[in-house]
Amino acid sequence: MREWARELLWLAAIVIAIVAYSASVGVAWPIAVVSSYSMEPTLRLGDFVFLSSAACETLKPGDVVVYSARNPLWAGSWIIHRVHQKLGGGTCALVTWGDNNNAPDQSIGEPPVDNRNIIGRVVLAVPYVGVFPLVVRPQGIDARSLALWLLRLVAFSAAVMAFYVYFRGLEGAAVGAGKRRAARAASRRLPRRESHAARGGRRRGAS
Repeated sequence: MREWARELLWLAAIVIAIVAYSASVGVAWPIAVVSSYSMEPTLRLGDFVFLSSAACETLKPGDVVVYSARNPLWAGSWIIHRVHQKLGGGTCALVTWGDNNNAPDQSIGEPPVDNRNIIGRVVLAVPYVGVFPLVVRPQGIDARSLALWLLRLVAFSAAVMAFYVYFRGLEGAAVGAGKRRAARAASRRLPRRESHAARGGRRRGAS
């Protein structure tokens, strides 16, 4: 199998694994990437996190959640913060607070988080491997955000493919140059071997 086909199969396997995981944990998008310093030292910029389904009623203070912001200044952005407090009063709602922030999100204009904008609960974090998703991850769950995400994904994939083709071409050129050098070296050694054989034949003839 050609190498590009094998790599394509690996990519397909990763996509299938993400879809299967998403279906198993009951979330529409089961991965996210930390894109700020607000959760340090617990989570760092570029950390890759896996999510499980979550509801306001089952979450508790100390859980780390991902929610879609409703503050008009950054509406639709995904926020990864810790549950600080659960609010009573009929409808479940959460006060969230980044570990590295000086105040809860709700003190700076973010409405209390509820089931309408909870994306999921963080269950696993893998350090510093989220650079690629950080570039192409969705910035929200509305149609415009998903369309922009798709555009970024296509552009980033095209750039990656261009670099891949370029460096594969360099690798092929280097291999070809190595083969040509080896062939030239072999051709330079060949007359010497033939001359040695000829001299040996003359010595045998003379004897």
